[in-house]
Amino acid sequence: MVKVKICGFMRADDVKAASDLGVDMIGTIVIPSSSRGLTLEQAQNILKVGKNVDKVAVIMPDSPAEASAVARRLNPDYLQIHSKFSTAQLAEIKKLSGKKIIGVVAISQKILDRKEILDRAIEVSKTVDYILLDTKGSSGGGTGLVHDWRFSREIRDAVGKPVFLAGGLNPNNVKDAIEMVRPYGVDVATGVESALGKKDPKLMRAFIEAAKAM
Repeated sequence: MVKVKICGFMRADDVKAASDLGVDMIGTIVIPSSSRGLTLEQAQNILKVGKNVDKVAVIMPDSPAEASAVARRLNPDYLQIHSKFSTAQLAEIKKLSGKKIIGVVAISQKILDRKEILDRAIEVSKTVDYILLDTKGSSGGGTGLVHDWRFSREIRDAVGKPVFLAGGLNPNNVKDAIEMVRPYGVDVATGVESALGKKDPKLMRAFIEAAKAM
């Protein structure tokens, strides 16, 4: 069954609702430039609310040491890394933090560097635990925009690690996305919101049910 990750939580009540609805993973964004960015203290308060879910800290650190410091503070199950680190740096983060790593590969809506993206995904997959394919944005994701799922499927087939698909997913298109890409999991933020950072219980339910029906 496809795993469902909902990201960009900013309200404790929304985390409780998602947990009750059967989401597998919840994420908070600790990136100052993100429209859903939280402080470490805010993220800590949000993450501790989730019950029976895996917790993800979405970060864009400048160094492995900074990533490790965030992990110590928030104690998530996963670090989702949007910084373009080398495989050696990603391995260092794993060692320093003791956390599982989700490595992000950004895909532009208009793909001009196909080989470069594919090569990057293959290289990152050698170190991280999961690959997340997301539509390229200025602050690491949350664009609400879809990219070419055919290319996502190509990457999924080429890498040796489980793949999460993100970028413009919502209750209406997630089934089609899963059918085309066959990912390990799907990741949504904008597609289940009624306003910026406000998750809608009805949309979350519809998304989870649609994804897990596949």
